[in-house]
This record gives sequence, C-alpha cells and structure tokens, in this order.
Amino acid sequence: MPTPSPGASIDVARAAVGPVGQGGHRAPTPGRSRVIDTVTSWFSGSDITGWDVLFAVLAVLGAWILSRLSRKAILAIGARTKGLSPQLLAVATRVVHYFLLLVGIGLALAFLGFRTEPILGAVIVVVIVAVLALRGIADNFGAAIILQTRMPVRLGDEIESMDWTGVVKELNGRSVVIRTVDGREVHLPNAAVLAAPLVNHSVLGARRATVEVRLGDALPDEVATSVLHAVGGAHGVHKRPAPEFLTVSVEPARTTVHVRYWHAPTTEPHVTSAVVAAIGEALRDRPGEWAVTGQVPAPPLVPPAPV
Repeated sequence: MPTPSPGASIDVARAAVGPVGQGGHRAPTPGRSRVIDTVTSWFSGSDITGWDVLFAVLAVLGAWILSRLSRKAILAIGARTKGLSPQLLAVATRVVHYFLLLVGIGLALAFLGFRTEPILGAVIVVVIVAVLALRGIADNFGAAIILQTRMPVRLGDEIESMDWTGVVKELNGRSVVIRTVDGREVHLPNAAVLAAPLVNHSVLGARRATVEVRLGDALPDEVATSVLHAVGGAHGVHKRPAPEFLTVSVEPARTTVHVRYWHAPTTEPHVTSAVVAAIGEALRDRPGEWAVTGQVPAPPLVPPAPV
C-alpha cells in the first residue's frame, strides 16, 4: 500500500466500498436500477402512487381474510342454533363471502383513483334486477329460515297444508317435502306454507278420530257396554284417554252416536279400519238394523217439522 505524501487525503469510503458517483453517493447496481425504473414507469404520468397500490392490495386482502373469518363465525352460530340445515348455512356463508369480496374490490378501485359512482350505480341496478328476478327464491329462503328456527314442523311430523297431508321428509331452502299415505312426494313452497294455515298432526303425540254408529231400536246401555268395549280392544287405540261416545241424534226407530278414540298421529287409517271391524264384529249377532262407518257423513238437509 503506498504511503501518502504529507498533506494528502485518503477517501476512506471510496477505498472500502468502491467507486462512488458524483456527490458522494454510491452508484446503484444495474439490476436494482432496472427494477426501480420499471416500478417508476408504471406510475409515470398518473396520480397513482405506490401507497395507493399498497392500500388497494391491503383492501382486497383484508376483505378476503374477513370473509374467511365470517364463514367460520356463521358456521359456529349455526352449530349452536337448532334447526338450521347445512344447505341453509352453506348459502348464507356464500352470500356473505361474495359480498365482502365485492366491498374489498370496490375499496381497492377507489384507492386506485377509479370513480366509484358508475360502479356503485351499476351494482345497484344489478341488485335491483336480481331482487326482482329472484323474489320468489328470496321469499322461500326467508321462510326457510323461519321454519328451521321456529320449528313449527320437524322431520317425521305429519302435517296438513294447502289441501295436502303427509309426513315431512325434508326441509330445505326452497320447500317442505312431504310424503303422502298413497306414496306421492309433494314439495310445498316454504313461503306458501307460512302464508297458509298449517296443521301439525304430530305435535301432541296423539290424535283423536271418530266413527259413526247407527243402531235401530237401541237399548239404553248398548253403546256403553258392547260398542265401547269393542273399540277399547281394537289394535292401535290408546287406553288413555279412554274411548267415549256422543249421542248426536235420536229417532223413533234409530239412534246415531259418534264414537271417539285416540291413536298415534300417523296411524289413523289403520286404526280406524280396526275400530270399524271391531264394532262390526261386536254387533254382528245383534237383532235389528245397524251400520258403522269411518267416514262421518254430513248432517242431512231436512225441512223443519210442522208446528
């Protein structure tokens, strides 16, 4: 290393680091210079800065993270809430997910300097058209939430709605699916089920049925002894409450009574058949006319008796 002459100075930074440019700054490497020039060229001639791009990326990333967290929150709430089906939770999480992503994209565009008024107007128009086009689906979906949270019906219940009677097999976001006694599957729209009277035959655990018995020249205790005893022994009739009868008409040659009994909710046709057969067997050897029917007829239209 050469010895400096008296009065001379040594550039320590130049000697240790290398050559420097004018003004004492280190000359940039060629690779770094190209990256900086490329990034700078992206925003040349515009008002967008690197901070704007950073905020836009953070907005989209934050919306995506928030959508993931909201999905977990909805699933957790659904697990603690009884009656919400997996299909309903899946639709709810999907709607919230896309909504949050759209909000994040809108914020990103705002950070990048785009005018959000036209975008917002287009979104509003699309939403209005979607609401009008999917109004029926939205009504059924909202009704499904009420049905599955308030639970007026459950799987396995026998219900009656809109002139249809059957056992509930499925509750989904569109309809209540029931199966009738003759093997047909009926889809009742959720909104229509809520709007129409809904009868649940299974909610109390038992139902009451009635058969009509007509006896010619009936004895005073004949119904209480022979008829009720036969009904109590029929297959499917509950012991509690016990069978009972009501006298509905008395004529000189005929007495009409309604025999009432309780049975399981979904067994009415079979139990009624067994009751009619049991009463018929008990009255088989009885003298005089008699009749038993499981279909209670409407009262006859007769003119009033003369005064």
